[in-house]
Amino acid sequence: MALVEQNYTPDYLTGDRRERAIVLHMVLSLVVGMALGIVGALLSYGPHLIYSLYEPYAFILLVVVVGRTASGLGWATLASALATLGPIVSLLAASIFGSGAQTLSLGSDGAVLNLVLVTLVSFGLLSYFTKREDLRGDIAAGSLAGLVAATGIDKSLPGGVEYVPGFWPWNALIVTVFALGLLLSLRQGGARARSALVALITVSTCFLFFVGL
Repeated sequence: MALVEQNYTPDYLTGDRRERAIVLHMVLSLVVGMALGIVGALLSYGPHLIYSLYEPYAFILLVVVVGRTASGLGWATLASALATLGPIVSLLAASIFGSGAQTLSLGSDGAVLNLVLVTLVSFGLLSYFTKREDLRGDIAAGSLAGLVAATGIDKSLPGGVEYVPGFWPWNALIVTVFALGLLLSLRQGGARARSALVALITVSTCFLFFVGL
């Protein structure tokens, strides 16, 4: 009986390329996050309204891209955490070595730091699940867009935890357009309508929570 040799080289090369792509994805998540944090630290010296738009929405966009492009759920979690830690490290360093800047909210205290980390990683995971073409993908996309829009509500309502004077109406409109852009880019066809319904429910629920009803 003749022995047939199996060539494992193509499988090895494919696996090696996949591992390299994952490592590159991790490194870029951290490096880009740190770069965004540096930009945020510089913007904190300028008008507060501009900084309130940059933070946290630039970081949200990063974790959405990172989560969406991850090759698996575990990698999406790790990459989202790295993408979140990047700006946190930069902002913490800026708050230590800089003086006179406005409060860098990502690094203000331990409780806020933990909440920001969990929230942004959750956004990355929601973004990962939007790759699904079923109802769960629609729910993930709608929840993500709704939560992004809800952060604008919190900044717009007097008495809110993150209330920013002057945020309404123009900055709030920009945030709304950003949330709609996420919804339109993450879903297609009839899935957009289902995700929009989920987003509306999410925003309404958050609004009732913010006003204390």
